Amino acid sequence: MMSREPGGPSRPAALLAVRIGPADAGRRVTVRRRLEDGQLSDVVGVLRSWSSDGVLVVEKRSGEQVAVRADDVVAAKVVAPELSADAMQKVAELGWPPAETEQLGDWVLRATGGITGRANSVRAAGAPGLPFDEALDAVVRWYSERGLPPMLQLPQPSPYDDRLEARGWVQARVTTLRTVATADLVRLGSSLLPADAAAWSVSLSPDPDGELLALVEPSLDPRALAAILTAPAERTFVGVRDGAGALVAAGRASVSASPVGRWAGITSVATAPKARRRGLATVVMTALGQWASDAGCPRTYLQVMSRNTAAIALYERLGFELHHAYAYRSPAAISDR
Repeated sequence: MMSREPGGPSRPAALLAVRIGPADAGRRVTVRRRLEDGQLSDVVGVLRSWSSDGVLVVEKRSGEQVAVRADDVVAAKVVAPELSADAMQKVAELGWPPAETEQLGDWVLRATGGITGRANSVRAAGAPGLPFDEALDAVVRWYSERGLPPMLQLPQPSPYDDRLEARGWVQARVTTLRTVATADLVRLGSSLLPADAAAWSVSLSPDPDGELLALVEPSLDPRALAAILTAPAERTFVGVRDGAGALVAAGRASVSASPVGRWAGITSVATAPKARRRGLATVVMTALGQWASDAGCPRTYLQVMSRNTAAIALYERLGFELHHAYAYRSPAAISDR
């Protein structure tokens, strides 16, 4: 079924849903309302109030307060807090913390024995505090001292892209960071659970066992991986087991602080090959979303490589929207190895 806004393109009617209520006062929302002439107009801002007589007040960034009758609202939802790509990278770093860091101006050099790119790259946001070429030389020295290849993690597009290309630093891969309102993740996940969801045993634990580590990252040293995964103080690991007690799916979530509140970060979602295409990733994601809700995190993020189209399709069904993409860059001589 399709609906058409006056003067606008057709869109699925399912997108026109009201997903806010009085309990969302204080949160940033987007509200689509019908005007007296029948046209539709959007208001984006903080929901300040929702009166008992059905009038909601949205305060725009300019400070203007717009009163909207609830009967005129045709679509509304909570929208992501306004964090920049750089700020979200800091949030994500708290959920996947490196063992060693060093500041280089605004850049952060990170090392964890080569375990994953996120924990062994430079968070290159802001200015390095040195002339650019000198900063790159300092990065190369720092990683060489630790027996690691130099690598930069850069939100895209980056103001450094052209200069890095000129220096022979090539792009290795692109990852996307996606966000969702935690309440939407729980609601959508619950609606998409497989029919036999009750047949699977779901458990939560603050620490992973060897079986879970082997499932989520079989190619990594389990002790080094566990050190990263258990570093955040608030965390959980979800395991899904079949009737015989075998672990068939798993995932992990942790809590990060930010200037706009608490975030949950989901990582390490995996399904055993023999159990794929049965909806178990949805079971894991829904359980992690419920944990995030119980932990007081109104927003949830995850990171997924841009080429992982199957995972992205699932996350989009669960309400995740693209926040930004980031790329890794290394000197060509290293990237070609």
